[in-house]
Amino acid sequence: MKNEFQVSGMHCGGCELLVKEALEEVEGVREAEASHLKGTVVVEYEPETVSIAFIATVIEGQGFKVKA
Repeated sequence: MKNEFQVSGMHCGGCELLVKEALEEVEGVREAEASHLKGTVVVEYEPETVSIAFIATVIEGQGFKVKA
């Protein structure tokens, strides 16, 4: 399953890499792509293993804000 999150606070490629690496360490996340230009993070994940809420928590744990 794929989900796109609207994320504010990313300003550069380093921000994108921080989010991508943090998410890809989470069990159940297959792939993550962040774009500071679009303000989005697209996550491919296994819904039986990890929840959308947990994914949002991981993004926010890196210092960024997930928009509802």
